[in-house]
This record gives sequence, structure tokens and C-alpha cells, in this order.
Amino acid sequence: MVDSSPSPRRIAPRKLATLTAGAALGLAVAGAAQAAGTQGFDATGPEKFWLAVNQGGESGMAVEILTDLGLVEGHLRAGVALYQAGLADQAVGHMKHPQDEIYADLAAHLEDAGIAGFAEELTALAATVEERADAGDVEAAFAAVMTKVEEARGAAQAGAAGEAQAMLALVRTAADEYGEGVADGAVKELHEYQDAWGFVQVARAMAEHMAAESAAGEKAFGANALSALDEIAPALPGVSPEGRSLGDAGMLLVAAAKIELAAYGLK
Repeated sequence: MVDSSPSPRRIAPRKLATLTAGAALGLAVAGAAQAAGTQGFDATGPEKFWLAVNQGGESGMAVEILTDLGLVEGHLRAGVALYQAGLADQAVGHMKHPQDEIYADLAAHLEDAGIAGFAEELTALAATVEERADAGDVEAAFAAVMTKVEEARGAAQAGAAGEAQAMLALVRTAADEYGEGVADGAVKELHEYQDAWGFVQVARAMAEHMAAESAAGEKAFGANALSALDEIAPALPGVSPEGRSLGDAGMLLVAAAKIELAAYGLK
């Protein structure tokens, strides 16, 4: 069978240190205080958030791991949804692209962090889709991948601020994909639209997880993030939106900005 899926396109989430003037100001204030040798410096508000999520080292690596795990999951969520909808030909590309686009870099980071990878599970999932296996087999293979993904997330220990940064990166990457996939309220590149749909689904799952936390800051952030994502639901009506009126990438960027602001309250 000829593979008609789109050619792989490496997705590179933006680095959040350059996203807003507020973020740059926060880092500048924190950095200046540290450079001056201030003892016991305790940044608050935006400064504390952006210092936490942009400090590099182990924390920066954890955020990269969470972001790439989210990109992998987003592709797979789109693929499984398409397969369940009887659109196996479209599903194939989404199952193959995580390894083609993302997994090599992710695997290196996982190895550096001493976290188990899941190449075999990814390969097995792609094979079930390519072989047009029963939907139950595809769902079981997906569950096996997700078990490994969740284990890797936990082992990364990114913290609440790191989770927020990864979520924000996913929504901003979704906005980029949406801009590629949608024009004048209609689909022009279906695969890119579906990428955006999958990434937002992952961001929503992350927000739901944080909204269920007992810590007040995380709970409030999760609730605010969910509210922002609810507002863009009309722009992403489903994984297969043909014939529906859609939105534009600006809607997703507005949601990202609201998530970014909500994250300032995290400790």
C-alpha cells in the first residue's frame, strides 16, 4: 500500500523566554538581583514564575521533556480519534510522525535524565494502525504508550511552573499549526489542523489535572487555563472538521496569553 500521508515536518515549539516583554522584564529583574549577589533573593509574581521556568539546567530539561511528551501525545490522540472515526488513512501519518519528528530528541533527553523511553511501544502502535487492526487493539496499544508517557512525566519532576510552561508551549505550537491549517475560517491543510486539535487536547488534559490538585495555586491556574481553552472550542470542533466554520490562529494566541497570565500566580 502506498503511504499517502504528509511528509514529516519537525515541530519546534517557541522558547517562552522571548514571548512577552513581561517575561523578559521578570527575568531581567531576577537576573540582576542574582548577579549583584543578593542573598536570599525571593522573586514574586511574574519574576518568580519566569525565573522558575527559564532557569535552564535540570528544570529547563524537564520542561523540554514535558513539552515533547505533549507533542507526541497530541499526534497520537489525533491518530486514535481518526481511527475510531473510520479514517485510518489519515490516522497513519499521525502515528508515524512522533518518531519521525520528535522522538529522537526526546529519547536523548530522557536518557540524559535517566528516564525510560518508549520507542517499542510507539512502533507497536504505528504498526497496529498501518495493519488496520481492530479498534480495540489500537486503543490497547495507545494505552501502552500512554502508560510510558505518564511515567516519564512523573519522573521529569518539572513542578507546577514547569507544567504551566509546557502547556503554554503546546497551545502556542497549536496556534502555529492552526495558522498553517486554516484560512478564512476553512481547512486548507487538514493534517496541520489535526495537529493543533491534538495539542490542545493534551493542554486541556494537563489543565484538568492541575485543576484537580489540592494546592490552591495549581487549582486556580488549572481552572483559569480550562476557561481559556473553553473559549477556543468553537475553533476546534473535532478532529475531522470538514464543512464546519472555523476560527483563526489569533483565537489560540489569545488563549495562550490568558494561560500565561494565569501562570503568574503559581508558586
